[in-house]
Amino acid sequence: MSEPRVLCQFKGGCVGGTRMPLLSGVDLTIEVGESLVFHGPSGGGKSTLLKALLGGHHVCRGEYWFQGQLVNESVLKALRRVVAYIPQQPEVGKETVLDYLRRPFGWKAWGGSAFDHDVAGYWFARFGLDQEILSTFSDKLSGGQRQRISIIRALMTGRKILVADEPTSALDDEACRQVVDALLLSNEFTVISASHDFRWIDHCQRRVLVANGRVGEFKGSTEDNKKVGIV
Repeated sequence: MSEPRVLCQFKGGCVGGTRMPLLSGVDLTIEVGESLVFHGPSGGGKSTLLKALLGGHHVCRGEYWFQGQLVNESVLKALRRVVAYIPQQPEVGKETVLDYLRRPFGWKAWGGSAFDHDVAGYWFARFGLDQEILSTFSDKLSGGQRQRISIIRALMTGRKILVADEPTSALDDEACRQVVDALLLSNEFTVISASHDFRWIDHCQRRVLVANGRVGEFKGSTEDNKKVGIV
Protein backbone atom coordinates (compact mmCIF):
# COMPACT_ATOMS: atom_id res chain seq x y z
CA MET A 1 0.00 0.00 0.00
CA SER A 2 1.35 3.43 -0.93
CA GLU A 3 1.96 6.00 1.76
CA PRO A 4 -0.70 8.74 2.18
CA ARG A 5 0.16 11.90 0.30
CA VAL A 6 0.45 14.85 2.66
CA LEU A 7 -1.13 18.04 1.36
CA CYS A 8 -0.21 20.40 4.18
CA GLN A 9 1.09 20.47 7.75
CA PHE A 10 1.22 22.83 10.68
CA LYS A 11 4.05 22.04 13.08
CA GLY A 12 3.73 23.87 16.40
CA GLY A 13 2.06 26.73 14.57
CA CYS A 14 0.91 29.93 16.22
CA VAL A 15 -1.35 32.14 14.13
CA GLY A 16 -1.76 35.90 14.49
CA GLY A 17 0.28 38.26 16.66
CA THR A 18 3.44 37.03 18.39
CA ARG A 19 2.44 38.30 21.86
CA MET A 20 -1.21 37.24 21.75
CA PRO A 21 -1.69 34.70 18.93
CA LEU A 22 -5.21 33.87 17.81
CA LEU A 23 -4.30 30.17 17.71
CA SER A 24 -1.46 28.41 19.56
CA GLY A 25 0.38 25.12 19.23
CA VAL A 26 -1.29 23.97 16.03
CA ASP A 27 -0.08 20.51 15.01
CA LEU A 28 -2.14 19.28 12.08
CA THR A 29 -1.58 17.16 8.99
CA ILE A 30 -4.06 17.10 6.11
CA GLU A 31 -3.82 14.49 3.37
CA VAL A 32 -4.76 14.73 -0.29
CA GLY A 33 -8.27 13.43 -0.93
CA GLU A 34 -9.68 13.67 2.56
CA SER A 35 -12.55 15.78 3.86
CA LEU A 36 -11.83 17.57 7.11
CA VAL A 37 -14.04 19.96 9.07
CA PHE A 38 -13.05 22.43 11.77
CA HIS A 39 -15.87 22.73 14.27
CA GLY A 40 -16.44 24.29 17.65
CA PRO A 41 -18.05 27.31 19.28
CA SER A 42 -18.33 30.63 17.46
CA GLY A 43 -15.25 32.77 17.94
CA GLY A 44 -13.05 29.75 18.68
CA GLY A 45 -10.76 30.24 15.70
CA LYS A 46 -12.21 28.11 12.88
CA SER A 47 -12.26 30.83 10.23
CA THR A 48 -8.84 32.05 11.43
CA LEU A 49 -7.37 28.61 10.77
CA LEU A 50 -8.96 28.45 7.32
CA LYS A 51 -7.47 31.84 6.45
CA ALA A 52 -4.07 30.75 7.76
CA LEU A 53 -4.18 27.83 5.33
CA LEU A 54 -4.58 30.35 2.51
CA GLY A 55 -1.94 32.73 3.83
CA GLY A 56 -4.46 35.28 5.04
CA HIS A 57 -3.17 35.07 8.63
CA HIS A 58 0.51 35.04 9.54
CA VAL A 59 2.03 31.92 11.12
CA CYS A 60 4.17 33.75 13.68
CA ARG A 61 5.80 30.68 15.26
CA GLY A 62 6.24 27.10 14.19
CA GLU A 63 6.04 25.95 10.58
CA TYR A 64 3.45 25.65 7.82
CA TRP A 65 4.23 23.27 4.96
CA PHE A 66 2.30 22.87 1.70
CA GLN A 67 3.00 20.03 -0.73
CA GLY A 68 6.34 19.39 0.90
CA GLN A 69 7.53 23.01 0.87
CA LEU A 70 7.89 25.40 3.78
CA VAL A 71 5.39 28.15 3.01
CA ASN A 72 6.80 31.51 2.00
CA GLU A 73 5.57 34.19 -0.41
CA SER A 74 6.40 32.21 -3.56
CA VAL A 75 4.84 29.02 -2.20
CA LEU A 76 1.71 30.98 -1.27
CA LYS A 77 1.35 32.07 -4.89
CA ALA A 78 1.57 28.44 -6.01
CA LEU A 79 -0.90 27.40 -3.30
CA ARG A 80 -3.48 29.94 -4.45
CA ARG A 81 -3.25 28.63 -8.01
CA VAL A 82 -4.43 25.16 -6.92
CA VAL A 83 -6.82 25.93 -4.05
CA ALA A 84 -10.36 27.31 -4.47
CA TYR A 85 -11.90 29.27 -1.59
CA ILE A 86 -15.64 29.20 -0.85
CA PRO A 87 -16.56 32.03 1.55
CA GLN A 88 -19.43 31.91 4.01
CA GLN A 89 -20.85 35.18 2.71
CA PRO A 90 -19.96 35.71 -0.96
CA GLU A 91 -19.09 39.27 -1.89
CA VAL A 92 -21.61 40.21 -4.53
CA GLY A 93 -22.14 43.61 -6.02
CA LYS A 94 -24.48 45.10 -8.56
CA GLU A 95 -23.48 42.69 -11.28
CA THR A 96 -25.33 39.85 -12.91
CA VAL A 97 -24.80 36.27 -11.81
CA LEU A 98 -23.10 35.64 -15.15
CA ASP A 99 -20.66 38.49 -14.57
CA TYR A 100 -20.01 37.23 -11.02
CA LEU A 101 -19.17 33.77 -12.39
CA ARG A 102 -17.00 35.18 -15.16
CA ARG A 103 -15.03 37.62 -13.00
CA PRO A 104 -12.32 35.25 -11.65
CA PHE A 105 -11.39 34.08 -15.12
CA GLY A 106 -9.77 37.44 -15.71
CA TRP A 107 -7.46 37.02 -12.72
CA LYS A 108 -3.84 35.97 -13.27
CA ALA A 109 -4.12 33.36 -10.52
CA TRP A 110 -6.67 31.46 -12.62
CA GLY A 111 -3.93 30.66 -15.12
CA GLY A 112 -5.67 31.94 -18.23
CA SER A 113 -8.52 29.40 -18.17
CA ALA A 114 -11.72 30.48 -19.90
CA PHE A 115 -15.29 30.64 -18.65
CA ASP A 116 -17.28 27.65 -19.97
CA HIS A 117 -21.08 27.94 -20.28
CA ASP A 118 -21.47 24.16 -20.47
CA VAL A 119 -19.63 23.66 -17.19
CA ALA A 120 -21.78 26.35 -15.58
CA GLY A 121 -24.91 24.63 -16.91
CA TYR A 122 -23.78 21.29 -15.49
CA TRP A 123 -23.36 22.71 -11.99
CA PHE A 124 -26.60 24.71 -12.17
CA ALA A 125 -28.46 21.48 -12.91
CA ARG A 126 -26.53 19.58 -10.22
CA PHE A 127 -27.50 22.17 -7.58
CA GLY A 128 -31.10 22.69 -8.67
CA LEU A 129 -30.67 26.23 -10.03
CA ASP A 130 -32.47 27.65 -13.06
CA GLN A 131 -30.08 29.14 -15.62
CA GLU A 132 -32.49 32.02 -16.05
CA ILE A 133 -30.94 33.60 -12.95
CA LEU A 134 -27.72 34.17 -14.91
CA SER A 135 -29.18 37.52 -15.94
CA THR A 136 -30.33 38.35 -12.39
CA PHE A 137 -28.34 40.90 -10.40
CA SER A 138 -26.37 39.09 -7.70
CA ASP A 139 -27.62 41.27 -4.86
CA LYS A 140 -31.19 40.15 -5.64
CA LEU A 141 -30.47 36.49 -4.95
CA SER A 142 -31.59 34.67 -1.82
CA GLY A 143 -28.96 33.56 0.69
CA GLY A 144 -29.19 29.96 -0.50
CA GLN A 145 -28.82 30.97 -4.14
CA ARG A 146 -25.79 33.10 -3.36
CA GLN A 147 -24.16 30.26 -1.49
CA ARG A 148 -24.65 27.80 -4.35
CA ILE A 149 -23.44 30.34 -6.92
CA SER A 150 -20.29 30.87 -4.84
CA ILE A 151 -19.68 27.12 -4.76
CA ILE A 152 -20.25 26.86 -8.51
CA ARG A 153 -17.72 29.63 -9.17
CA ALA A 154 -15.11 27.71 -7.17
CA LEU A 155 -15.88 24.42 -8.92
CA MET A 156 -15.73 25.97 -12.39
CA THR A 157 -12.03 26.68 -11.94
CA GLY A 158 -11.32 22.95 -12.03
CA ARG A 159 -9.39 23.05 -8.76
CA LYS A 160 -9.56 19.87 -6.70
CA ILE A 161 -8.60 21.40 -3.34
CA LEU A 162 -11.48 23.31 -1.74
CA VAL A 163 -11.36 25.49 1.38
CA ALA A 164 -14.92 26.25 2.48
CA ASP A 165 -16.25 28.41 5.31
CA GLU A 166 -19.75 27.33 6.43
CA PRO A 167 -20.64 26.08 2.91
CA THR A 168 -24.19 24.93 3.79
CA SER A 169 -25.29 27.52 6.37
CA ALA A 170 -27.93 29.13 4.11
CA LEU A 171 -29.16 25.97 2.36
CA ASP A 172 -32.40 24.05 2.79
CA ASP A 173 -32.18 20.29 3.24
CA GLU A 174 -32.41 19.40 -0.46
CA ALA A 175 -29.81 21.95 -1.54
CA CYS A 176 -27.56 20.83 1.33
CA ARG A 177 -27.85 17.22 0.19
CA GLN A 178 -26.87 18.21 -3.36
CA VAL A 179 -23.80 20.09 -2.14
CA VAL A 180 -22.76 17.28 0.21
CA ASP A 181 -23.11 14.75 -2.62
CA ALA A 182 -21.01 16.85 -4.99
CA LEU A 183 -18.26 17.97 -2.62
CA LEU A 184 -17.97 15.25 0.04
CA LEU A 185 -19.43 12.01 -1.31
CA SER A 186 -18.06 12.15 -4.86
CA ASN A 187 -14.47 11.49 -3.72
CA GLU A 188 -13.32 14.04 -6.31
CA PHE A 189 -12.01 16.73 -3.98
CA THR A 190 -9.87 17.46 -0.97
CA VAL A 191 -12.21 19.52 1.21
CA ILE A 192 -11.03 21.57 4.19
CA SER A 193 -13.94 23.34 5.85
CA ALA A 194 -15.33 25.07 8.91
CA SER A 195 -18.93 24.42 9.90
CA HIS A 196 -21.58 24.35 12.62
CA ASP A 197 -23.95 22.35 10.39
CA PHE A 198 -24.21 18.68 11.31
CA ARG A 199 -25.81 17.96 7.93
CA TRP A 200 -22.30 18.72 6.62
CA ILE A 201 -20.15 17.68 9.59
CA ASP A 202 -21.60 14.16 9.72
CA HIS A 203 -20.34 13.45 6.19
CA CYS A 204 -16.77 14.68 6.70
CA GLN A 205 -14.10 12.04 7.23
CA ARG A 206 -12.33 13.96 10.01
CA ARG A 207 -13.45 16.43 12.64
CA VAL A 208 -11.01 18.83 14.25
CA LEU A 209 -12.16 20.80 17.27
CA VAL A 210 -11.13 24.45 17.33
CA ALA A 211 -11.98 26.19 20.59
CA ASN A 212 -10.43 28.84 22.84
CA GLY A 213 -7.49 29.30 20.49
CA ARG A 214 -6.55 25.61 20.52
CA VAL A 215 -6.82 22.88 17.93
CA GLY A 216 -7.33 19.16 18.50
CA GLU A 217 -8.83 16.04 16.96
CA PHE A 218 -12.31 15.13 18.18
CA LYS A 219 -13.64 11.65 17.49
CA GLY A 220 -16.98 11.84 19.28
CA SER A 221 -20.39 11.27 17.74
CA THR A 222 -22.90 13.95 16.81
CA GLU A 223 -24.62 13.44 20.16
CA ASP A 224 -21.29 13.75 22.00
CA ASN A 225 -20.70 17.05 20.24
CA LYS A 226 -24.11 18.36 21.25
CA LYS A 227 -23.62 17.32 24.89
CA VAL A 228 -20.44 19.36 25.22
CA GLY A 229 -21.90 22.30 23.36
CA ILE A 230 -19.88 21.99 20.17
CA VAL A 231 -22.63 23.11 17.82
